[in-house]
Amino acid sequence: MQATCPHCAFQAEVEAFFMDDDGKRLAAVVAELPPECGRAVLAYLRLFKPPKTSLRAARAVKLSREVADLIKAGSVCKDERSGIRRPATPSMWATGIEQMLSQRDRLSLPLESHGYLRAVVYGIADSADAATERQKEEDARKGKHLAPTMGITPSPNEETPFQRQMEWIKRNAELGMFTPEQADQERAAARQKYGVQS
Repeated sequence: MQATCPHCAFQAEVEAFFMDDDGKRLAAVVAELPPECGRAVLAYLRLFKPPKTSLRAARAVKLSREVADLIKAGSVCKDERSGIRRPATPSMWATGIEQMLSQRDRLSLPLESHGYLRAVVYGIADSADAATERQKEEDARKGKHLAPTMGITPSPNEETPFQRQMEWIKRNAELGMFTPEQADQERAAARQKYGVQS
């Protein structure tokens, strides 16, 4: 399969772009990034290119690993000294990179660190956090925070009371505390209590 370099229009088999070890390492780091971030990170590396030479592959690997670690953290801190962190999704990092690329003529290039990217993503995350907080306050004013737990969809990672009850029944049955018939009766009672259809 042929590939084309977007910068110099060099065409070759895809494997030619990953012949050296650093090229392979870079491909591995980019492959592990969330889908929305891969292309953005590759474009972001251009902001580190020295004026009269190309960016060394080893430096590209190091930079991309650093960005991957920032994304994996799940949060962003504008300044480590302040310690204030905000939740940051991969899409926020991709958006932050896109913002930087669209304003590259205003940046002092080449970049030396990821400080500016962190500041941009922190701004995006802070705005999202503020919007969430405003929504919570609005819901509280409307009394939505007092809604009964029945009918509210729990987060996918949160175990519901029904799931806890079913797990308790299962454990007791495994320990011999319930006969199979008793376990079935307990399950039926739990379904009735929590309004879950079998």
